[in-house]
Amino acid sequence: MVVGHATKAALTPCIEAHYLHRWPAVVPCRLALWLDGVVVGACVFAFPPRETVKRYKGMVWELARLWLAPECPRNSETFFVARALRHVRRTHPGLVGVVSYADPSVGHTGLIYRAGNWRSDGRTDADRRTPRFDYVVAGKRYSRRAHCPAGVITRVPRTSKYRFFYPLVRDLVNGVLRP
Repeated sequence: MVVGHATKAALTPCIEAHYLHRWPAVVPCRLALWLDGVVVGACVFAFPPRETVKRYKGMVWELARLWLAPECPRNSETFFVARALRHVRRTHPGLVGVVSYADPSVGHTGLIYRAGNWRSDGRTDADRRTPRFDYVVAGKRYSRRAHCPAGVITRVPRTSKYRFFYPLVRDLVNGVLRP
């Protein structure tokens, strides 16, 4: 198995097979996993929200999409993520770390991140005073009411995700850079 850069066109079938079925907004790095010359996986890094950069006191990327074909050998996810992080550390030295999320509403628990020695960093929305909601119109979920088409809108509570952090700087302890 080989890990390396890939074009958006080469990874689009992987992203369409991912449970979210769409690309993140701003993508600084796209990596593919090749097996016998065929793309069998995608690892896409994106710029996270401003709050994430504030939380970790430096430039952070989000591992926003990870998808591997079912025919990949056992433990391929951990292998792929480890090689992707090695690539990011080597080619982007200004980053202090990478953050990613596991969505329990689709059965994700963060097993891949724990296996790769990522640090569990709580859950999203744990510090919020008021809960967040998604909006459902004709069975399709929207994160913002302004994005909803006309129709009957149902408000549903948003599921809190597990947050994981992988420091790329060796002196990063508990999310804070040592002086």
